[in-house]
Amino acid sequence: MERDYYETLGVKKDASADEIKNAYRQLALKYHPDRNSDKSSEEKKQLEEKFKEINEAYAVLSDPDKRRQYDTYGSDTFHQRFSQEDIFRGTDINEILRQMGMDFGFDNDIFSMFGFGGMGGSRRQARMEDIGNDILTRVNVTLQEAAAGTEKKIALEHVKACDRCKGAGSEPGSKTVTCDQCKGRGQVATTRRTPFGIIQTVSTCGKCGGAGKYFEKACKMCGGRGRVTGQDKIDIKIPKGVQSGMRLRVREMGDFGRDHTGDLYVDVNVQKDKNFRREGDDLYAELHVPFYIAAIGGSVNAPTLNGEESIKIEAGTQNGDVVSIKGRGMPHMNGSGSGNEVLTVVIDVPKHPSSAERELFEKFRDLDSGKKGEGKRRFFGVL
Repeated sequence: MERDYYETLGVKKDASADEIKNAYRQLALKYHPDRNSDKSSEEKKQLEEKFKEINEAYAVLSDPDKRRQYDTYGSDTFHQRFSQEDIFRGTDINEILRQMGMDFGFDNDIFSMFGFGGMGGSRRQARMEDIGNDILTRVNVTLQEAAAGTEKKIALEHVKACDRCKGAGSEPGSKTVTCDQCKGRGQVATTRRTPFGIIQTVSTCGKCGGAGKYFEKACKMCGGRGRVTGQDKIDIKIPKGVQSGMRLRVREMGDFGRDHTGDLYVDVNVQKDKNFRREGDDLYAELHVPFYIAAIGGSVNAPTLNGEESIKIEAGTQNGDVVSIKGRGMPHMNGSGSGNEVLTVVIDVPKHPSSAERELFEKFRDLDSGKKGEGKRRFFGVL
């Protein structure tokens, strides 16, 4: 289980950029090796490990894009996709430390002395831009669309393969040459004198990015990156029975990478319906029944996702009774069949009866009042 960067810096997950920076400054002052030169060798080792942790946490949380990916995919997946070299790329922690009056005197890479950036490690086979990111979007569907299944066309902005070089990064017809800086090894070794002695580090070649070779001419359109940001319109298939919160996966429609193109994840939101309430694959609704049909029985039209359907009402049906229509709910995603539709009876009584209706009601009242030995019954709680 990878460490939690927010916990490492002691900040909340909704912390602002300034809060993250301030937390890092305080911890850097506390754990910086220059501030702990009087410690024992074992204590120094522990403090150095802590110093590495807070620098790594800050490198991710101070970068909006890295932080977004960390929040979206979680610590474990994030560390599977990105090495420490990727994590620290583009992060100038040295400048922050210099502002705080803490400088090892290095030109560039403070992390190498602690093993960051591949100290003594093996050659990286792919640069960060060679691995395309997964991306996340959201789509809204109606309850009826979720029941029947549908396709939604969405506009997606993502990193695409460059049309000119087809993702290669080279100008069409350009030759591949061996990197003259690393001699094709993809790594360069440097020796530095530090407060802890002379340390030799091995890091990725800055000229070829670890590839050991590069193109003689970079693509004019993408500048050699092999990818550009653009927009696509794609069709998303929504399966029958989908529920809110379900996440669909569209392979290789995320950000383009030479070695791996990311996937697109689609969070589905099923919108609330004015007639139906959904619980699992069952649907709940009200069934309005005229009072005379409730009394003597008959048929009424019940609402369903496919339109109205005639159902039988038993004589003597009471307000609040439940009628179930089997198989008229939502389709089961992981099997055949569907849920049920559960209808709660609402008996409709005229608010403004006509003269003829009132005369009939009064006759019923007189008949009901004249019954002997059966006890008094109230007609829907009104008489």
